[in-house]
Amino acid sequence: MSDEMRQADFGGYRMPGKISLQHLRYLVAFAEHRTLTEASANLNVSQPAISRALKELQAELGCQLLRRVGRSLELTTAGQRVLASARRALAAIDDMQRVAGEQSAHVLRIATLGAMAAGMAPVLERFMRKEPLIRIQIQHMAQDHEMFDQLRRGDVDVGYCGLVKRPRGLSITPTRPLGIVLASPIGTDLPDAVRFADLDRLPMVMPPLTEERRRLFDDPCSRAGALPDIVLESGDTTTFLSSIQAGIASSIMWDVNAVQSTDIEIRPFDPPRFHPVGFVHVSKPTALVRKLLSLSRKVERERERTASRQPTAPKYMSQVIELP
Repeated sequence: MSDEMRQADFGGYRMPGKISLQHLRYLVAFAEHRTLTEASANLNVSQPAISRALKELQAELGCQLLRRVGRSLELTTAGQRVLASARRALAAIDDMQRVAGEQSAHVLRIATLGAMAAGMAPVLERFMRKEPLIRIQIQHMAQDHEMFDQLRRGDVDVGYCGLVKRPRGLSITPTRPLGIVLASPIGTDLPDAVRFADLDRLPMVMPPLTEERRRLFDDPCSRAGALPDIVLESGDTTTFLSSIQAGIASSIMWDVNAVQSTDIEIRPFDPPRFHPVGFVHVSKPTALVRKLLSLSRKVERERERTASRQPTAPKYMSQVIELP
């Protein structure tokens, strides 16, 4: 008799105890690989450990699960029925663990592009009130393609960025577009609402050429024939504000950031400029991301209802200016 057959000889063997998930997994592995040797190699456990577990399972159930046929081992009729039940039980356990894992996740990882993160504030505030045990982790990216790569790899859960182009293989959930305004030192001699032609030779602090905000500035300036004086380039919002407050230069900013700043003058553009933004995510997001997106849609519906009762309020979506 081979070692494998001797180790699987359950005749008269009894062992007290209870059935565990390990017992069921070992039985399924044996059925899939047909031998204890291959099952042990696949599970990376010793062959005696699998043999011992199957003996315990048979003893607990009080029926023979395996029988020898020539030099091989096969499942008995009872073994086949137990196998089917084991597979159903393991599938149910896996499903419960998946649901529990989603519910017990404590971190929501959100990628965004620099100062654009402030646009998420209304949604995040609502989310944090609703999910007080969830910690939100904001990860700032330099460029949107870096964000998209991390979303595809699962390194972040959801992204927030401009929606100029639909990213390949990802889904989008639009939010309120961000307004683009000019922030200047107090006392700057400019019209109340500026055109890009007004920025010719104006000292400016701007983000690097690699950032999306820079394209929102350079392209219309070029079309207007304006050549601002770029005195400083920085991707740091703090540097922007300190330069403006110190009277060094003006800059374009997202409206949500500008209105929270002090000691600066804020001017809208004429005509108003808005940039489409929203959440980017995989097609089947996690439960936490689905909750975030649901709240985002609710916030937008509430905003639209409020705007509909105020005829003079700007219609953001109708004023979106998309880049080529």
